[in-house]
Amino acid sequence: MIGLEAAGRVGDLAYTARLEELPLRRSDGSAHGTLSVFSYTVDGPDRPVLFLTNGGPGVSTLYLHLSGIGPMRAHVPVDLADAGHPPYGVEESPSTILDVADLVFLDAPDTGFGGFADDADASDFRSVEGDADAIAAAISDWVDRHGRWNSRKFFLGESYGTLRAAFLATSSHSIDTAPLDGMVLLGQAVNIQETLDRPGNVVGALANLPYKAATAWYHGVGSREHETVEDAIAAALDFARGDLALAMLQGDQLPADERAGISERLSRMIGIPTGELADDRLWVSKQDFRSRLLPGRVLGVTDSRYSAPAADRRSGELDHDPSDVALSPRYVAGLQQLMRHVFGTAPAQPYRVVDPEAGRDWEWDEQGGAEFVAYGRPSPFRTYPYPARLSRWMKQTPRGRLFIGTGVYDSLTTVGAADHLLRQWGLPRERTETHWYRAGHMMYSDPEVAVRLNADLRAFLTR
Repeated sequence: MIGLEAAGRVGDLAYTARLEELPLRRSDGSAHGTLSVFSYTVDGPDRPVLFLTNGGPGVSTLYLHLSGIGPMRAHVPVDLADAGHPPYGVEESPSTILDVADLVFLDAPDTGFGGFADDADASDFRSVEGDADAIAAAISDWVDRHGRWNSRKFFLGESYGTLRAAFLATSSHSIDTAPLDGMVLLGQAVNIQETLDRPGNVVGALANLPYKAATAWYHGVGSREHETVEDAIAAALDFARGDLALAMLQGDQLPADERAGISERLSRMIGIPTGELADDRLWVSKQDFRSRLLPGRVLGVTDSRYSAPAADRRSGELDHDPSDVALSPRYVAGLQQLMRHVFGTAPAQPYRVVDPEAGRDWEWDEQGGAEFVAYGRPSPFRTYPYPARLSRWMKQTPRGRLFIGTGVYDSLTTVGAADHLLRQWGLPRERTETHWYRAGHMMYSDPEVAVRLNADLRAFLTR
C-alpha cells in the first residue's frame, strides 16, 4: 500500500504533495488492481482541479509530472546538441500553474507504482473504452476521497492521452465524475486515423506538410523566404489546402509540366530536391523526410530540432530517435530525484515508465464504429470516428472549453493535423483555442516554451 505526504514550497506558494494508491476498477465497481497518483494541492476553498495523463497507450505520467506545469521540472539544457548525458536534476518551476489549480497526475493502468491484480484480465483496460472507464473511475475516487465535488474540473491529456480525454468525457462512467469544465489536448492525436502518414492517404500528406516546412525552416534548408517559423507554417497550410491538394489528387494523371512546377515549389518549402519529389509523385513520408532532409543525419521523431548521425545499414545498425535519447533519461532520472527532494524517500518497488504490452495488445474498436459495416477484425470497412467524441462533448457541455497545443517540430502529432481537426469536425470556435509552440511533442522540454505554455494554461483555467 503506497501512501506518502509531504509539505513543499515553490516560491512563496506552500503546497501539499501526495503519492497515493487508488483502486483500478471498472464502472461496475469491481477492483482489478491499483493506480498510482501524484497530487499537489494548495489550501483554499474549492480550487479548480486539473487531472493530467500522458499517452502511449501505456505510458506513465512521468513527462507531464516533470514538465514544470507542477512545482518541479526536469532540468533540460537549452543546448540541443546535448546528448542526454549527466548531470541530471530537478528544479523548481518558476511558472508552475499550481497557483491557480490543484494538480493530479494519474499514471495509466500497469504503469507508475500501480499494477494489475494477479487474477485481473488486462484486456479489460487495454482498449479505448476500458482505459477511459478506468481513468474516469479513478478521478471519481480521488474527488470523493478529497471532498472536491464542488471544484471545477479540467482534464489534460498528452498524445494518446488526448484520445483518453475525449473518451473519458463521454464514457458511460463520466457522469460519476461530474462534468468537465474544460479539456486540454497537448499533441492531439484524436484524428490520427485520418491524418496518419500511410501510403495513398492524400489527407495525411497534406496535413503533415506544415511540420515539414517548419523543420526545413529551422534547419535552414527550406522556407527561407519566411522570417518566422509561424510564417512558414501559414504558407504551408495555404499550399496544402490549394495547389498541392489539386495536384496530389490527380495522381499519375497530373501533367508533367504541372508536376515539375509543383515539385519546385514544394522543394523550396521542405528542402527535398525537386527531381526526387517529381519522381515520387510529390510524396515523401515523415519518416523519409527525417532521414533525407540533412544528408548523413537523422532528425528526432518527437522533436525534429534534434539530429544525430544516421544509422549505418551496412553494419546492421538500427534506427534511433535523437530527441528521445536526449530527453528521456532526464525525466527518468528526474523522478528518482524528485521523490527524494519532495518526499525524502521512494517506494521499494520500481516506477514503471511504460507498459510495453499495452501498445501491442490495444483494442482500438469503439462504440462509434458500430454504425458502419464491418467484416473481420480488423475490418477495412470499419471507421473509428474518435473526433466525434469531442464534438459530442462540446454539444452536451455548452460551457465546456477546449485547448489544443501543438509543438511545431513534432512529427507525431503535427500542426497541420490539429488544423484539420478544427476544420473538419465542427468544434465550436468560440470555445476552442489553439496554440503553436516552438518545440516538439513534449513542448515543455524547452524551458522558454514551458513558460509560455504555462501562461496559456493559466489563462485558460482562470477564464
